Amino acid sequence: MKLIQTLCCSALINPFYPMVEVPSAPTQYSLPLRLLRLLAGLMAGGIIAQVLSCLIVYLLIEDSQAAGMMAHLLMQHLAYYFLGCTFTILSLSNALIKRDLCNLKAVRLPSLILILSVAGASFLLIPRMDYLRETALQDGMPVMLSPFANYFAILNSITSLLLCTQIFTSILIAWRLCDTQSS
Repeated sequence: MKLIQTLCCSALINPFYPMVEVPSAPTQYSLPLRLLRLLAGLMAGGIIAQVLSCLIVYLLIEDSQAAGMMAHLLMQHLAYYFLGCTFTILSLSNALIKRDLCNLKAVRLPSLILILSVAGASFLLIPRMDYLRETALQDGMPVMLSPFANYFAILNSITSLLLCTQIFTSILIAWRLCDTQSS
């Protein structure tokens, strides 16, 4: 307890005015909230690092097909980490919502969008693009000269859009979880 220095005279007149400041007790769920914030921060940082790594690969390797293969391999391997973190965040926040921490409801929708975008890019689109690359290489040409070039470009654009969605939703999750700290 800490004595409030200002307006002590009004405290003498008004019996309902507190003369001491009671420190706020830590909430019952402070440890799970810290874990949620840690996972969200690691996930957002990991997705940003993934994007920067993919950009560096494209800048350093002159062959765009090989750079794309490396970037997609990186995305596929990190997808398990991102899905695990997001699933843990979603599960733990749902458990805390049932225990009357309703401000975590703002994390549900971005978590679901992040799960869908990571899974869609890593397990649906990238394997299809790898198949198109292998088919073109078996015919003796790069994918941009094959008959599937337009289809590959569409899939690559969708993958890039999903990657941007991953960045936005991971930062949104981290921001909303850090915002629950103040409330």
